[in-house]
Amino acid sequence: MIIMEYHFCGCVISDLEKIKYFIENRMEELNRYIPDDTKMFEIKLIVNELIINGALHGNELSRKKTVYVNIDFNGDMLFIKVRDEGKGIKYRMEDYNPEDMLSTGRGLILVNGLVDELKLDKNAIQAIINL
Repeated sequence: MIIMEYHFCGCVISDLEKIKYFIENRMEELNRYIPDDTKMFEIKLIVNELIINGALHGNELSRKKTVYVNIDFNGDMLFIKVRDEGKGIKYRMEDYNPEDMLSTGRGLILVNGLVDELKLDKNAIQAIINL
């Protein structure tokens, strides 16, 4: 049995245009290991949301700050870790109320619904997906 593995460790500055190409490149690489289009759509949504949240909310789109990204795939599981240079957040999923119609907070709810486990630790977030 051959186990396909993918490991990425890198970073991108907090610039939305650069982030767009960064994510496209990562997804193109990862798609070689995970050929399921539906799953890749979900993964791209997760990665996009986490990186943009880090750049926008954590780094306040400062081009002097970076978002760090680790993606590890071992054949059965995908681990995505994103860390920004911000102060960190305290976020409780159960506190989000869609009826409040807030313009922020929905992304993490969306991500939480797509992953098997989501861990927040100050300015870092890790998503774990069983494939």
